[in-house]
Amino acid sequence: MRIINQDNWPRKCAFQFFHQYETPQFNICADLVITDTYRLLQEAGIHKFTAFLWLVCKAANSVEEIRYRLSGDQVLSYEVVHPSFTWLKEDKTLTFCLAHYNDEISQFFANVRESVNQTEPDLVTADDQTPADVLYISCLPWINFRSISHPIKNDDSGAIPRITWGKFCQSGTDWNMPVSLQMHHGLADGYHAGLFFERLQEMLNHPNSINWQSVIPTD
Repeated sequence: MRIINQDNWPRKCAFQFFHQYETPQFNICADLVITDTYRLLQEAGIHKFTAFLWLVCKAANSVEEIRYRLSGDQVLSYEVVHPSFTWLKEDKTLTFCLAHYNDEISQFFANVRESVNQTEPDLVTADDQTPADVLYISCLPWINFRSISHPIKNDDSGAIPRITWGKFCQSGTDWNMPVSLQMHHGLADGYHAGLFFERLQEMLNHPNSINWQSVIPTD
């Protein structure tokens, strides 16, 4: 982690402008084509939630501005950020899980399994203990949404990006999925959101470039 020197930071003026806002976050939703990736995961029996969690995290980590966080008036830049994701319990209530991101997909799958299998924490306690170097990630597999909003505290955690994807929807021979990205406008603009969507779509278009073989179930 490093502290951004705002004296020569190109975003200094934008940050100072939007940092004054009560709600400085913006949210962009887009439909992504997941046809090739969906078919590969379906045929191989690979856990789709964990697969898309890895893809989203990899795309997010490739954009520096998505790794910016706040500490008071300071802007921090993390080398890597990790998924803090919601998990639906058997009683249909939510809890939070935190897994370490890893470029090696098999290790990431193992990290997610370990996180989910741990004792489920109390939701409020889990939220209070969440570090800054995370992405808040949710999945709404029941809804083909066109917009979404998130509860936000009026503190530094408001700078943590929120990413959500929705229902897999078939259109003819293609499959699509809505994806939402929310960021602090003082730390990033639509251009940076565009980079995230572009890089995520590129991976979705070329699933054979990823070592999915290492996470195909063997039992």
